Amino acid sequence: MTRSILTLFIVLLMVTCTVSSWAALGDVAIFSEGTGWISQENADIQRAIVFEDLKGAVPFIGDVVYQTDEEIGPWAEERIDDGAADILIIFGWFPTTLYTPGNSQVDDSIAERFLYGGNIILNCADYIFYVTEGGGANGENGLKTIININADMWGGGTAITPTALGEEYTPALVEFTSERPFKSEQIVDPWSVEAAFGDNGDGFFDPGIIKLEDSSGRVGICLQEPNNGDLPRGQVLIEMIDFISQQSDISTPVEANGKAAVTWGDIKALR
Repeated sequence: MTRSILTLFIVLLMVTCTVSSWAALGDVAIFSEGTGWISQENADIQRAIVFEDLKGAVPFIGDVVYQTDEEIGPWAEERIDDGAADILIIFGWFPTTLYTPGNSQVDDSIAERFLYGGNIILNCADYIFYVTEGGGANGENGLKTIININADMWGGGTAITPTALGEEYTPALVEFTSERPFKSEQIVDPWSVEAAFGDNGDGFFDPGIIKLEDSSGRVGICLQEPNNGDLPRGQVLIEMIDFISQQSDISTPVEANGKAAVTWGDIKALR
């Protein structure tokens, strides 16, 4: 016990010196007004799971809210560079107030500034950033334009098995067939693969998270396929957010009385 207390004191001292470079885990907005490769009914079921269970499962999370297309752009813009890693969850349809359909916003869209401002976008079902108003108006260039690397998700029929990391952090994940996985060899500077919770053993992974260098900015995908409505998307999303909350660049908020922040991962390590 004495050793644990001493270790915690050291952690707190280190955090006091470095907390300014960390982001607190912030608010979560769930968007399902538009969907792709998932029914509206199923998307609403999955978003309800996140809405009802996330705050109980993940310590120190902020507000969890539903947002419409009209609301989500202003919501995200207000949270650019706010010192918190805020999270946007979508279901295969990318809101127009975040990114004008058709990739005309090569730079400085709210979506890009949101990510590069240290925030997180998690997507289920259809190819991330591909489908929007007008159908596939963004296409594969939506992803390329927003994250500024030449990555695609053409990998139909990829048999996915939970990885060791997935078994530890996303226990709800089951074997499935991903139609639009990330490809690890395409994730290059300034991005890197942070977590592959399921993969095919050859670098194709889903669900998974890529991370922006020297930032809390992240893009994650969760079960990108159109055929299996019974996949536990909501629970896996919660588990992915819990994983993010434990990473070294995510801290608890500094309390009003001036106590130093400490990462949830550091606290769990002492349990």
